[in-house]
Amino acid sequence: MDDIILYHGSRGGIIGDIQPESRESCDFGKGFYMGSDKMQASSLVSEKREPVLYTLRLKLSEIPDERILVLDGNNWLNGVLSNRRYCDEFNKLKLAKRWRNKLNHYDVVVGKIADDRMLDALERFASYGMTDVALIECLQSVNYGFQYVAKTEYACSKIEVVSCMKLQGVELEEAQRHAKESRRIALDAVDQAIRNTRGKGRYLDEIVREELNREKQSRER
Repeated sequence: MDDIILYHGSRGGIIGDIQPESRESCDFGKGFYMGSDKMQASSLVSEKREPVLYTLRLKLSEIPDERILVLDGNNWLNGVLSNRRYCDEFNKLKLAKRWRNKLNHYDVVVGKIADDRMLDALERFASYGMTDVALIECLQSVNYGFQYVAKTEYACSKIEVVSCMKLQGVELEEAQRHAKESRRIALDAVDQAIRNTRGKGRYLDEIVREELNREKQSRER
């Protein structure tokens, strides 16, 4: 893959070397998260103390293609659900454990961004209020860009800091406005996706039931 310019919003700035040390409960598990959309990265930290925006070059050309995993559709959904742990029933499935292990076997994982402004959609899905098809459509309609997650120290060593900028003044105000507008758009997108996908897809309890049946059949073979 070609090298790519990405962005990372930080509270207070990065101290020392870049490390894969985010929370385990982020979309693709523990790692160093970068996004393709500059304003999205800025707005994520716009209400934090001492926000800093980093422009980074991820040297994908120096990472073997087989060590990079690109997720979309239901694969993306399974990865996010496995790590965000919104549903205890899903988390207990072998499927969830397989996905958590799978994501930890790559240097870089790539997929659409589902930042905390999409929490309403994820929570509705977890409480059986929308189907998998509706959730994926909702994500696609709110274009936050793509996230690139460096999962290993090796991947982090391929990240070059191009520049860093403290968010203040006009830049900070713009990022804060963008954050508010993104929240509004995300809420509207949830209702629209549910209307557009009536009768399509599976609810979370159906997904869990189907997977439990697969596990049972596998044991009985």
